[in-house]
Amino acid sequence: MAAGLAVIIGAWLPVAASDGQEARIVDVVIAKDSYAFDPPRIAIEVGDTVRWLNEDTRRNLTSSIPGFGADEKLEIFCEDLHPGKICAHTFTKPGRYPYFCFVHNRMRGEVVVVDR
Repeated sequence: MAAGLAVIIGAWLPVAASDGQEARIVDVVIAKDSYAFDPPRIAIEVGDTVRWLNEDTRRNLTSSIPGFGADEKLEIFCEDLHPGKICAHTFTKPGRYPYFCFVHNRMRGEVVVVDR
């Protein structure tokens, strides 16, 4: 991982990456009545997967901010993040991916992806 990069990692599980190195699954939790992503900022490597777990009683609609990341498309889009549901995304390109909840716009987070 890049030197000097602050890393805050939630629970993670190892998985096989296409380059033979171990990729991870990193969890970001939306706790009940928290109106927050926990942790709000994570650093991962290309090939890792982030899972957003909605433990709240409210629906969340999570999306990256257009124009950030590798191109103009929405890198992260979790439209069906209902209570008890999980949305996962595997990152294939390095970059900074800020995201937020459309429903609760003060809920913000960021995924920083670095080369493996």
